[in-house]
Amino acid sequence: MPIQIAILCLLCLSLIYATSLIIRAIKSIARRSGLGAYGITAFILAISTSLPELVVSVVASFEGKTSLVLGNIIGSNIADLSLVIGGAAILGGSMHVMGIVLSRDIYLAGAAGFLPLFLIADGTLSRADGVVLLVIYGVMVATFLRSHHRSLADHAMGKVPIKRFLVAVASSSGHIGVLRFLVGVGLLLASSHYIVYFASALGQSTGLSALFIGLFIVSVGTSLPELVFEIRAVLSGQVKMALGDLLGSVVANSTLILGIASIINPLTLTDRGLVPYGLAIGAFTLIYFLFINFVKSKKRLDWWEGLILLGVYILFMLMESANN
Repeated sequence: MPIQIAILCLLCLSLIYATSLIIRAIKSIARRSGLGAYGITAFILAISTSLPELVVSVVASFEGKTSLVLGNIIGSNIADLSLVIGGAAILGGSMHVMGIVLSRDIYLAGAAGFLPLFLIADGTLSRADGVVLLVIYGVMVATFLRSHHRSLADHAMGKVPIKRFLVAVASSSGHIGVLRFLVGVGLLLASSHYIVYFASALGQSTGLSALFIGLFIVSVGTSLPELVFEIRAVLSGQVKMALGDLLGSVVANSTLILGIASIINPLTLTDRGLVPYGLAIGAFTLIYFLFINFVKSKKRLDWWEGLILLGVYILFMLMESANN
């Protein structure tokens, strides 16, 4: 068992490294092409930090491991709103939250987080449900882009020549960026495959459920890129970007990732339905409403509030452990 846990930890570190390679490649090409000034880089980074959850969930879906998929996504959402944002608030101090747009994003993230639970209440997240989730993700992204990145519309209309992007890719440094991107994707795919494999093996050897492993071991590993990004952003004073990436990750996890996973292979619950997920759903609900109350009451998240969120996560982990 210790060997399997050590291997899982190494694979999670491999996920972080792979994601960092992809992010560096995207930032390099976008910066050289001049497209970063139009907000494209920030948008792509928000998606990139969710790549581990996406690939792990897709691999698990191919193998029919519903509990691992749902555990990973629900666990990642819980970790994002408690462990990640709580850790960033504790290390970075008070995080000031301003703007009507950001307030709306908080509610959109909550709606996205609860939607899959409503759709799977009948026992199955079908391919039709997956299409619904993808459509909703598209609508949310369109709303986000209209609110935050009006210049993207200018780019789509051709006011920013796409040739600059192609020239950047064709340059020698662009080749390095593309190579770094491909290596990162390959490492991400390989790491995700073996995370699913060793997570299943760990469950069989210890008696831990796939749900528990997904909720804590896999989800924390796949949430580490967000944690690193949030801490860096907060310490550099980019709180709005940090919160935007965090809320965007919750939306992507709940709609884009679960949508793709359920289209690949419908996610079917056992005869017990959502009962095994009850504690996790309760934890997500509590953490989400605590988060809303904290940021809406004073327009900031203080370090001690981050400590409370982190404490709720630890309490949830202990209760789920006792349950297992």
